[in-house]
Amino acid sequence: GVFSNFADPYILQHEGVWYAYATNNAIGAAYAPKNGAEWRFDLNNVQMAVSTDFYNWNLTAHTSEPLPNVGAWSDTTRRKHNPKLPQAGVWAPMVFQRPSDKKWIMYYSARPSDNENMHCIGAAVSTGLSPAGPFIPEANAFTCPQSLGGAIDPTPYIETEADGTSTIYVIYKIDGNNRGHGGQCGNTVPPLQKTPIMLQKTKSDGVTPEGDPVELLDRDSADHDGPLVEAPALVKSDEGTYFLFFSSGCTANDNYNVKYATSSSVSGPYVRAKKPLLHTRMYDLLSPGSCSLAKGDDGKWRIAFHARVYTIYGGLRSMFTSGVRMNGTKATLFNPDQ
Repeated sequence: GVFSNFADPYILQHEGVWYAYATNNAIGAAYAPKNGAEWRFDLNNVQMAVSTDFYNWNLTAHTSEPLPNVGAWSDTTRRKHNPKLPQAGVWAPMVFQRPSDKKWIMYYSARPSDNENMHCIGAAVSTGLSPAGPFIPEANAFTCPQSLGGAIDPTPYIETEADGTSTIYVIYKIDGNNRGHGGQCGNTVPPLQKTPIMLQKTKSDGVTPEGDPVELLDRDSADHDGPLVEAPALVKSDEGTYFLFFSSGCTANDNYNVKYATSSSVSGPYVRAKKPLLHTRMYDLLSPGSCSLAKGDDGKWRIAFHARVYTIYGGLRSMFTSGVRMNGTKATLFNPDQ
């Protein structure tokens, strides 16, 4: 894995190389040193790491910025004091290859220029044919429902038909707990806000919404979701079942986890599994969540997620990896080398 602050990891494999993208590393460290002297903050908007074996990962240099510019819709300034961190506060980047021309699309969450108290979702297109970018952002946000609290945690799903045509979807979370009345992640004091996971079809360019979004899932007190559901990851198993992975609880608390639900249709309805895939104390993990999945060149599915690791730099959200099997409507972890 990556044992620095590498939150919300998104993974893919291309031409034998694994790529992982993550939230800016100055975000979300619990109990970080207040003087900042011991911490090398990342001045990049997006972190990226690469691996050839899925176990040993190398962070790319600070000069190799996948997303140099967050777009005209977002806050492009930096803090005036040191460290001069990007004010956009980029979260949860993801990357996929556009079927039409093989360019790469990056989606990400960032602060809009007119509201520093929330995040919205933007898209960017690679200048060439490398998943490392650089990526040039669209001028306008992909979605920015400010009255609902904003939108975060984009993730792609591409449906390929038998005739070779493809339909691109972007799944994301309405950040309703951003409008909450307090408590864990701002949303455990009644009345609780909705935090639905949405499915948005795009045009073939992969960056333009087509039609209205569809709600797939929302927080459910009966399933002990706590303040929210977020961090979706949607894949179709080799048997043709749709698996929607997501996190519930609060990333700052030990109730954060990875759950999943299944469906026979991309748009649902989704039926929740009876048990989480990951929770605190499993494999000695603390607050595991925010996963992504990808199938390797060997045909095996991999998963990456973050969990809390306490160091002299504070409580970091480091990346962990595993194999994952999806049989019927059940998901289990395994060692992909076995």
